[in-house]
Amino acid sequence: MIYEDLLAFWLAFLIWEFLPPSLEISLSPFVIGSLFIGKELLFLYLLLYLRRRFFFSLGHLPSLIDKLLLMFVFLLFILDLSFFGFKKFLSGYYFGATGALLWFAHYYILSKLTLYPLTVRYLRIIAGLLFPFFLLLVLDETLEYLSIDFRGRFFLLLFIILLISPYIIIKIWPVRRMTKGFLYELITAFLEKLRLRFRDYLVLPSIGPKFYTAGVLGFLPPFRYLFFSSSLLEILNEREVLGVVAHEAGHLKRKHGLILLVVLLSFPLLLLNFFYFISLILHLFFEDRDSLVKFLKGTNAIYFEVAIGLGLLLLSLLFFRYIFAFFLRSLEREADLFALYVLKDPEPLISALQKIGEVTGQLFRKSWHHYGLWERISYIKYATAYPQAIRKHSLRFRKLLLLWLFLNLLPLGIFLSLEVGLWRKLLQFLFS
Repeated sequence: MIYEDLLAFWLAFLIWEFLPPSLEISLSPFVIGSLFIGKELLFLYLLLYLRRRFFFSLGHLPSLIDKLLLMFVFLLFILDLSFFGFKKFLSGYYFGATGALLWFAHYYILSKLTLYPLTVRYLRIIAGLLFPFFLLLVLDETLEYLSIDFRGRFFLLLFIILLISPYIIIKIWPVRRMTKGFLYELITAFLEKLRLRFRDYLVLPSIGPKFYTAGVLGFLPPFRYLFFSSSLLEILNEREVLGVVAHEAGHLKRKHGLILLVVLLSFPLLLLNFFYFISLILHLFFEDRDSLVKFLKGTNAIYFEVAIGLGLLLLSLLFFRYIFAFFLRSLEREADLFALYVLKDPEPLISALQKIGEVTGQLFRKSWHHYGLWERISYIKYATAYPQAIRKHSLRFRKLLLLWLFLNLLPLGIFLSLEVGLWRKLLQFLFS
């Protein structure tokens, strides 16, 4: 669930950034206000209905209903930005992006609190992961407010936030340090062999019946932490814990954090190509700029704007569900194969995955971002019998990553190489 929550806010931010500013609507303030209140009441009624219909009887939403609700939340957010004029209003003020995301949060968090048995600990974990993102936005807009601008400002801030965010996150998370003892020394000795250093090992308290996880926070050793959920440590023996640690070490040794950042940054490139494609279509339908401007200022322009918003949403869902998910699964598989390579024994990680699957009841359940546990176990066994699969997977995955980046950069390069004319004027008009 944590993956979905973080991606939802990232997607909301990109929709805010790329959706054109709101155009004039020829409706009275009373009508617009009535529609706005009706929309909020409809959303609240829908949540209460779903809670009564599914939550009280099943304890959770069916998967299809959950996905449809998420799409409905984004649709409401797009309507707020476009039809109700939030993008036009907030764009005139500093910290508008922060305000937009806080408004999105009122939909998202309200739906989660109403339809899911969330704990305060879980909310602290989500808050810790989201806080650096909001901090980045606030710092960037603060520098803009102070008229401090220079080339690469955003990426410098991004680097600083990525550097210090692990320390910020653990101050918000409900964590404790791992007690020094046999397991602590065993993990330290194993990581020293791999030449990996961490600032500390942390233990997260249980926040739900299926919260059996481990992970790495941070890139550089002074700001890097290895964490485990307490429930995971309770069911695994020392060898199985080392299997999990070897998997997490694989993420670091194979530079998965950097790869994941590159994949995420490829999404704005995809959206830019989308807008260049829209501009091409508009160029084909309108003979000159005046007729285009007349259309964009007309009474039906709001439908065009909402259509762009829906196109953004569809493209975003396709990217995260298939492209981003593919790379996430590939990274997980490579980390599994790294663990097999360094341990020379498939049993520790296989046993750990088997125990997690049995205790959570998810052994044979598929996962869009990690592969299913049984799929992972099966591939580890396959790679044990055919060791060449380890290198083959890494080469294939990196070739596909380069191909994806090339497919995003090529159309963008073609568009940017065109003569300055309608393309640039149109984009300036859409985003002014």
